[in-house]
Amino acid sequence: MKLSLFLLDLLQDGNVTLAREMRDFEPNDAQDALVLLREFYDRDVMDMPGTAPAFNEGAALWAARYLYHVCQLILLRDLGEDILQEYLKGFEGARTAEASYSADMVLRYLPDLFRLASGLSPNDPLVIHLQDTARQWPFSSVGINGLATIPDASILTHQSLRLAYIDRIIFYKDLSRLKGEQEKILLKEVLGAHQAILWPELVLLNNEETI
Repeated sequence: MKLSLFLLDLLQDGNVTLAREMRDFEPNDAQDALVLLREFYDRDVMDMPGTAPAFNEGAALWAARYLYHVCQLILLRDLGEDILQEYLKGFEGARTAEASYSADMVLRYLPDLFRLASGLSPNDPLVIHLQDTARQWPFSSVGINGLATIPDASILTHQSLRLAYIDRIIFYKDLSRLKGEQEKILLKEVLGAHQAILWPELVLLNNEETI
């Protein structure tokens, strides 16, 4: 199975085919995957508020490989933890706004994968690993219930990414992401007079007042 074909299926209709053995991808296939990721990025930026972060090839390709192998490991539960450590290595680059948004081309499926893996034991190494990854990539993991994480400065200081992050909190109604004052202030600015329509049940837990 090629990574490029996996991405083509994922980005077109969400139905994917996986190989039943763990292996690395061919260099040429990685280049084909990057072409698809860049094309998806070029379409996605049209829906971003303001000017989106630039495309980061390294982050986008790392995320694509990571997601593919996570899908495999959810199905191939007879593999040992050493395989997990080998194929689910973390991103080694700087965690910039560009990296967060580029990785999100596929990491936005992380909440769905987490729910898919929820049938496993909470102490399963894969579930623990997914929780750690979700905390490291807060822009992509909005919607995972009860995940306590704080967005880093690269998200909150980039206007486009910050607004998109708040939009996701509103869409998923993810109260666990409203722990910081910056998020609460921005949420008030975004919702404004439309709070009763967009999030009528929202109550700020620190003062019991509706926005």
